[in-house]
Amino acid sequence: MNPSRSAAGLRPAQLLYGLAAVVLCLAPLALALPQPLPLSKSLQQLLDAGGVPNLVSTVILHTRLYDTVAEVVVFTLASIGVRWILSGEPQQQRIRALQDAPSVLLCQLGATVCALVAVELALRGHLSPGGGFAAGVAGGTAIGLLLISGSARLADRLFQHYRADLWEKAAVVGFVLVASLALAGLVPGVSGGFGQIDSGGWIPLLNALVAVKVTLGSWAMVQLLVRYRGLL
Repeated sequence: MNPSRSAAGLRPAQLLYGLAAVVLCLAPLALALPQPLPLSKSLQQLLDAGGVPNLVSTVILHTRLYDTVAEVVVFTLASIGVRWILSGEPQQQRIRALQDAPSVLLCQLGATVCALVAVELALRGHLSPGGGFAAGVAGGTAIGLLLISGSARLADRLFQHYRADLWEKAAVVGFVLVASLALAGLVPGVSGGFGQIDSGGWIPLLNALVAVKVTLGSWAMVQLLVRYRGLL
């Protein structure tokens, strides 16, 4: 069979598929958008839906929970990918870190502050700016500061002794299970009133699980990078 003739015979089908793809992509543009609600009414609906003052937490953990579950799974896959990529490389025999005392002290002080901020954001993230992802970033920053200040070996021993990787996976499973309950419409009894820590249904628990997952996932990835690539 002549290759040029075969390619020419497929050309009409390719044009048809291309035209169908273009029509499919442009079809939503022909639909009229629904009339948006007034801003005050939209905000009131979010407040009523989440029961917490932090509307960002309501959007992430109530109206966009499907997307948030996917984000948590993607972060977990990224952590597994780093572990898989670096597993075949030789480990660093000597890990260099900061040596001057002022820099080490500042890193340790910054790590302490970041850890306290992470706890605050995880527990009260549904009442003020913050939340699980912000708490996880603060917790991962605290661990990173400890690693560059000369505690890489100690952090590695703690990571392996307490099996932080298993706790990370447990946080992911717990988040998916609690998210499934929320998506199924099961709402826990709320004892606290609006603006209190024990308000918000599943949102405070989801915030805490996301904070644990992101902190431990960041620790796992940074710890592996230090173990196989070093610091300096």
